[in-house]
Amino acid sequence: MTDKELKYYDRINSTFIGRKIIEVFYEELDYETESEYWEHSTDIHSVDMNVILRLDNDELIQIKWDNEFYCYGIGFEKLAELNKREGIKTISLTENGNWENLTNKTITEIIVLWDESFSQELHKVNNEFIPKGEKKKITLPQTWQMEFGIDKIWISALEIKKGETDSYWADHLTILFTNNGQEKYQLIKNASTQQCITAITADSTTSESTRNC
Repeated sequence: MTDKELKYYDRINSTFIGRKIIEVFYEELDYETESEYWEHSTDIHSVDMNVILRLDNDELIQIKWDNEFYCYGIGFEKLAELNKREGIKTISLTENGNWENLTNKTITEIIVLWDESFSQELHKVNNEFIPKGEKKKITLPQTWQMEFGIDKIWISALEIKKGETDSYWADHLTILFTNNGQEKYQLIKNASTQQCITAITADSTTSESTRNC
């Protein structure tokens, strides 16, 4: 594991493990309509921008797609406050039934499901882009499996497209609240043959910050 990955896990542990969610917000592009685009189904939420969680220590944590490892993976940062921005609307989901079931429950574990691929430099020759050089392996944190004791949700850089091919490396977040949804989009299956490492649980006595799943 690289130093960068270790730091990523340490940040996850220190920020989330043992904490409780008390408020939930989605940041969405403002389509200037009363309709909400985030509800893909009763158990799947589709979010353009970010998921913001207020934890029981009053910290605001923004979960987002970013390029910390490669575009696009799951990243996060602490916010000083909820910021109103032009063209973006902030929607409270705290009383949504899916989230209401999880608020005030302790986050016991977060499993990071990594995806991998290969890239190759492209060079323009006679107005065509031609691959050149060795292929390089790319890995990114595709999905978080967030656990609250026996309850689990999945937050993924996934965009479900009606009538089109779904995008698994997307500038988009999808939250799946059931294992059936996770299995349908094969989040664990696609990651299981690559790399699956988990942050330590809140009650763990080991000094290690990560372990193999």
